[in-house]
Amino acid sequence: MTRNKTDVGAAVCAMSFIVILGVAAYWDRSIRALHVFESLPYLMAAILCLRQSKFGYALGVSSGAFWLWTAGFLTTFVRNGFDRLVMLLRTGGVDRLDILIAVPAAIATGGLVLFSVVGYARLPNKSWRDLGPLVAALVVVPAFFIVIFAAFAPQYLGMFRGMLRR
Repeated sequence: MTRNKTDVGAAVCAMSFIVILGVAAYWDRSIRALHVFESLPYLMAAILCLRQSKFGYALGVSSGAFWLWTAGFLTTFVRNGFDRLVMLLRTGGVDRLDILIAVPAAIATGGLVLFSVVGYARLPNKSWRDLGPLVAALVVVPAFFIVIFAAFAPQYLGMFRGMLRR
């Protein structure tokens, strides 16, 4: 097994996101436990992508896409982060670093999704059976995140209200 730049890119994006989770948890102690557990799928994705594991690529796609979906569509976190970036570029200052952090977080999770898709696409031994790990990751990752939100930050469960009613 030869590691390629794509697998390293996926791992770097996953690890960058974990660092961002750590910085956010440093700023807001109320989310520390949540972010410790939230980092686990990203850590697993980084390790497994470096091993060119099909489940690692599925985990990278699922965890990265889930974060982008929640932060970009269920909340305004990503949009507000890019608004802060524009403010920083225009004025040289920003009023909320805790919101600006959404920009590198979105880039890291987007990169993880992209590198995971490309990493899987480069594998020589693809088959229809590979849909199993992807479907499993698409079910397990959101369930895991909802459980840890319920356990450590129930105040944020409102964003999942539509999913939880079904």
